[in-house]
This record gives sequence, C-alpha cells and structure tokens, in this order.
Amino acid sequence: MGRFAALLLVVAGAGRSLAAQGIPPYEAMNPLLFSRSGLWFQPYVDSAAPWQVRFLTDYASIVEYIDLAQSKLVLDAELLRLDATVTRNIGPVFVGGQVSFNAAYPGFMDGFLDWYHDLIGLQVAARKLRPRDQFEYSIRLPDGREFERSRSSGFLGDVRLLAGHRHTRHWQTTIGVTLPTNGGPTGYGRETASVSGVTTARLPLDHRWTTELSAGAGYTPKHGDLTAYQRTFFHSASAGVRYRFSGKQAGFLNLFYQSASYRDTGMRAFDNRELTLDYGFLLRARKGPEWFLGMTEDLEPRGPAIDLSFRIGARW
Repeated sequence: MGRFAALLLVVAGAGRSLAAQGIPPYEAMNPLLFSRSGLWFQPYVDSAAPWQVRFLTDYASIVEYIDLAQSKLVLDAELLRLDATVTRNIGPVFVGGQVSFNAAYPGFMDGFLDWYHDLIGLQVAARKLRPRDQFEYSIRLPDGREFERSRSSGFLGDVRLLAGHRHTRHWQTTIGVTLPTNGGPTGYGRETASVSGVTTARLPLDHRWTTELSAGAGYTPKHGDLTAYQRTFFHSASAGVRYRFSGKQAGFLNLFYQSASYRDTGMRAFDNRELTLDYGFLLRARKGPEWFLGMTEDLEPRGPAIDLSFRIGARW
C-alpha cells in the first residue's frame, strides 16, 4: 500500500472547479482471468464529442508458485498489452470496438522488484524460488494432466465490440462481446466468444471529487483443455474516485473486484476471486489528449498475483 501513499498526499492539495471526466478503464492482466472472462470496468462515456479514441499500455510482472500434493502452478512472466479503442456517440447511444497487441516473455524487471521488496520489507516467497528473468507458465491439475504454456513476442488479442446506452447524465449500461481472434499461444485468449455487461454510475460529490461505481456480469462457454474446472458465469464490481487537484490535473483510485474463473483445482490463483487496486494520475495540457499514468497491484488472492503493473495511455 506504500506505493500510493504519495498519491494521497498530492491529491490532498487545493484545486479549481472543472467538470470531471471518467477514470480510466480496467481489464485484468492476469492470464488466468482474461483467458476466461470478458469482464472489465467501463467508465462513463461522455457525449460531448462524436468520436472518442483511446490508447492504453499495460506492462505487468507476475509471479505465482503453488506446489501442492495433487496440483501445481508456476506462472513467472512479464506481460504486455497495447490496446486501442474507438467509440462513436449517436445521441444517448454509443458503439465502439477495441483491438489489442499482446506479448508474454521473461522480461527484465525481476532485479528491480527484488530491490524494491527488500526496500519496503516485503518478502515474496515465490520470487525467492524462481531464477531472475526466466519465463515459465506450467500447470498440473488434480486429475494428473500437465500443461506448458508458451512465451510469445507478440500476438493479436481478442477483439471486443461495444454498445452502450446513457440512461441519464450519470448512469449508463454497456454490453461487450469478445471475439476469439487471439493469435497467441494457448492460455492467453478465451478461444470462444464471450458476452459481458456493465452498468456504471458517475456521481459528482462536489466541485473536486467524482466517484464512479460499477457492477458487471458475464458469460463465457467452456472451452479448451481446462474445461472440467472452468466456470461459465462471472461477476464484478468496482468503486473509484477521481480528485481534480490543479487545473485539468487529477488523481484517481479504483478498486476492482472480479469473481473466480475456475473451481475445484485446489489452487487459490485459480479458485479465488481477484481484488485489484488501480491508481495514478490523469494529466492534460491546454491542448492535446488526456494522459493516464498509473499502476495496478492485486490485493487478492494472497500469493501475490500481479506484483506490479505499469499503465500509460492517452484519450481524445
């Protein structure tokens, strides 16, 4: 929690009154989640501009090491996702599409994270067991089957189609359908279509603070080599705030909950919910896009899961 203490101090300063925009979207980086569920956080889409464009980069370091009598998971990788989203407003309705470029590889952050954990006194047992900057994604299930997931230097992710309706100036509902366009190795895509819906309320608390709350539900058919353990129905919830502290500059925090994607594996990384904190800054000059600069970390399941994910993006 120390990483965002500085953010809270900064956003406690004085600011000028300006109409708030939405906080950034969020979608899980953990492949155990995004390869099954299409759930995501969709911020309120403003109606002022007919077209809206967003680019967002997530870069995450992840480590899981679970070794039980009948099951085992080793997931040690760095993950990249570059996504582009275009939205078109048509009265109270909006439609859009999202495409992404993804990668999974050994990476370079292990040394930095070891130093950082030592600095703050956090002991991460999985990192002590794994060699630095070495990729592994392997699974042993209770039924005795074993799988090795491959690394990849780049592939197209699942395409998401969006359609939403603004019920009021503060409330909207969005439906998202993902298509199995993933061109990467097994384990990084849903391998079948999924459908999800999320309803979002954006409420100004005063001239500086705005909150966004959401609830979502989704369905993905069973598919692939983990069918026996897959869930098909999923749900999510989020609570976020944005504080405009100077001119057009703001800080944000968003807590995102997502239900488990699997059951009966005996491994918490599969069978437990995930709770993620997304936080950072939203910065805008007099001209040009609004920039996202932030990080995410998983608070649950205990393990850890995603050690750290850096986010940078822009929207027009």
